[in-house]
Amino acid sequence: MRKKTLPRFIHFAYQTHKEYFFVMFFSSLVTTAQTLLGAYTISLLIHQLEMGRVEETILLLIMIVIIEMILMFLNKWMNRLLKIHQNEMHEGVCRRISEKIMSLPFAYLESNYYMELKKNAEMGVNNMGAVYQFCEGFFKIASSLLSLLGLGFIIFSFDPILIVILAVGICLNILLVLMSMKTQIKFFHDLLPINFKYGYYMDTIISEKNAKDFRLYSSFDLIYKKFSDFSKNISEYFTKLNMKMAIYQSFISTVRYIQMALVYILVGIRTILNHLSISEFTLTVSAALSFSDCITSMIEVSSSLMRSIEYVKPILELMDIEEDENKGKEQLDEIQSIVFDHVSFAYPNTDTLILDDISFTMHKNEKISIVGLNGAGKTTIVKLICRLYAPTQGKIYINDHLITDYEAQSYLSKISTVFQDYKMFAMSIKYNVSFDVSLENVKKLCYDTHVASVIEALPNQWNSILSKAYDEKGIELSGGQTQKIAIARALAKPADLLILDEPTSALDPLAEAEVYENFNGLAKNKMAIYISHRMSSSIFCDKILVLEKGHISDFDTHQNLMKKKDSLYYKLFMTQAKNYALK
Repeated sequence: MRKKTLPRFIHFAYQTHKEYFFVMFFSSLVTTAQTLLGAYTISLLIHQLEMGRVEETILLLIMIVIIEMILMFLNKWMNRLLKIHQNEMHEGVCRRISEKIMSLPFAYLESNYYMELKKNAEMGVNNMGAVYQFCEGFFKIASSLLSLLGLGFIIFSFDPILIVILAVGICLNILLVLMSMKTQIKFFHDLLPINFKYGYYMDTIISEKNAKDFRLYSSFDLIYKKFSDFSKNISEYFTKLNMKMAIYQSFISTVRYIQMALVYILVGIRTILNHLSISEFTLTVSAALSFSDCITSMIEVSSSLMRSIEYVKPILELMDIEEDENKGKEQLDEIQSIVFDHVSFAYPNTDTLILDDISFTMHKNEKISIVGLNGAGKTTIVKLICRLYAPTQGKIYINDHLITDYEAQSYLSKISTVFQDYKMFAMSIKYNVSFDVSLENVKKLCYDTHVASVIEALPNQWNSILSKAYDEKGIELSGGQTQKIAIARALAKPADLLILDEPTSALDPLAEAEVYENFNGLAKNKMAIYISHRMSSSIFCDKILVLEKGHISDFDTHQNLMKKKDSLYYKLFMTQAKNYALK
């Protein structure tokens, strides 16, 4: 797997940000030039002095200083470019991971396995800097190999035995590095599940949304204890790892010092016996030192590279997951009808049918209310229509074509929704409603949903940021006010089907009544599905779909359903009506 990981991730990273590789290539050339020049510099100067060429020595010294300054400048410039492109590479990888997650079947986002895989991929990118280390390590090794070729030629020319000494040291160091990597890989695999849980408890503790519950209940102490236990566990893991790595590093350093001692002894003996010049002695020792430094650098980088391979594996595994198979090719012009034909559905990894053999038909411009007890399958119907899930059995037709026959974006562009867990973003109110429509249209939609007066009373009005996350002037609206903005956003999309799942759950009775009374006007010529536990909303709909334990018990108008005294709908409606009745 590791052999495949290296070329695959290089290809992945190259596709993500090509410029980074070109910058690293030129940076490697500059580093190689500095290494080789450093090995030759002192020897060349001493050689000129031995020959009695004082003026030539001065000129050579000036030339070397100029070249060194140029290389130093290039090195600094390359490092600056590397930091810039490193950030762009990081953003590119994060963007590709996000795009991949968005293209996966929605069921995967509710699976522990895939969520843990996503966390591990993010940890490799954000916490461990694996992408940067991987790419940087690859090019550092390439640069070191180029330097070793030049240095090896110098050393071999002096005495082949030096190469043998250095090679033995290299083999010993490689063996120690492999043993070190085995320890690190085991550490990584043991740490992943602990880190996943640690991340959950840390996110829970620092989330401001949990502050009220933490203050009012004793849950904070329990969660903080869990967080502390995992933190302590991780700390112990790192302590053990660092101790083992220190031992390995000590052995590697010992091998290097013994190796260099043998080099000095051999070069010294050869210099005395063969009456070699000081410049030859200096060149050989300098080359041997640089050679050893390159090997040490390669070993360190290889260790980091091998560790990075383990960190980038979750990224590649995530990118290898097959995307949603429902890739139709037909373009949808308009939704004229929706047909559920004996549809049954059970959520992944369960055998319990949430919907059991249901069939119904919706037509253009119809307003349908779906009612039922909790767990009856109301929201599940919406998820199936939105193609977040596929039916376990049966078929769904749009305009007499299978729902999966349509190209995904073409189909989804015709649907506008307000889910129970809708999301407002840390952007202006105008952009939260729509990027595409004019400010005047945004204002009109907010007037239609009766939230415009609240917005216009704000200091920055329509440019107000809906969060204090990064802007001190950001604002926090009430749940009911943001829910009205969410409804305005749904209406801003030029869709044929409008789905409102508990759209008035956070509204006060007066605001709720306004939405109900204006519902048909807000929906205009759209087909609409309305889900609510408040039965009074059903009065404004053409038909009511009554779900009972995954089955359709009724599908009729409010007037006809109220004639069935023993029906679930009648019981639900009258139970709520009694609570509102004046005694």
